Order: sequence, then C-alpha cells, then structure tokens
Amino acid sequence: MVIKTSTCVFTDNKIYPGHGLRYVEINGKSHMFINKKAHKFFRTGRKPLKFRWNNRWRIAHKKFRTEETKRKINKQKKEKVVKAVVGRTLEDMKKIKDSLLEERYVDAQRYKYAQEIKDKKKKFLEKTRKNKPTHVDKTAQKATGKISNPKKGGKK
Repeated sequence: MVIKTSTCVFTDNKIYPGHGLRYVEINGKSHMFINKKAHKFFRTGRKPLKFRWNNRWRIAHKKFRTEETKRKINKQKKEKVVKAVVGRTLEDMKKIKDSLLEERYVDAQRYKYAQEIKDKKKKFLEKTRKNKPTHVDKTAQKATGKISNPKKGGKK
C-alpha cells in the first residue's frame, strides 16, 4: 500500500496524511509544515540551513543519507550521419576535409624537419665546446709565453 506524503517546506521532512499544518498566503501560495515550530521559524524569516536539527542542514552538510538510488540509464550511441549542407555536396565536403588533412601532414613534416636541423646544430655546438679548452692554467700560459707584458700600456 502506497501512502501519499508531502514534504515540509522548512525542514524537508515527510508529512503523512492527517498530520502537519497548511499555511496559505494572501497571494494563494500554500505551504505545508510538519509542526508549529517549523511554521514559526518560517514566518519569522529564519533560514533552515542554520538549524542543525533540520534535514535541510543535514543535506547541505552531507550528514544525510538518501534512500533513493538512481539506476544509470545506458543510452545507445547514435551513429554519426554526415549530411550535405545547402550549396555543397558530400563529395565537395570530403575534398575540403582531405585538403585540410594534407595541410596538417605537410605542417607536421615541416616541423619535424626543423627539429632535426636544430638537433644537428646542438650536437655540432656541443662537439665544438668540448674541443675548446674552457679554463687555462697560468702555468700553461707561462710555458707558452702568452702572458701580457706589464710594461705595455701602463703609466710611465
């Protein structure tokens, strides 16, 4: 047997038949409350999220377990159908798509070629840097005689 229940406007509790209060405003809106306490708080303009005994507070702060579990509905995937646009046929559209794909392919090849050139250049620079001595000792300079003459260019 199914019992028709309504929900309280303030607390979101179930109201069974023969229980609760119904409040009708002047403009015709009707509200159902579970008890006088909820009715008073609603009339005075209190917010239900501020009261911990309230189901709305419990739902908002994830303290409430929902009994209803929804089953996932498996939707059948529709097959994509390509339709012609006004002024163009399917063949024209396929040609345009193929030309765009070719342009992408050419761009990819150009990028790949540029990367190869950059890599070769890096390898060449690394080889030349390895061959050149970066730090020369003073003793090696004395042996070769490349020390600058202190008399040249100084004050007399």
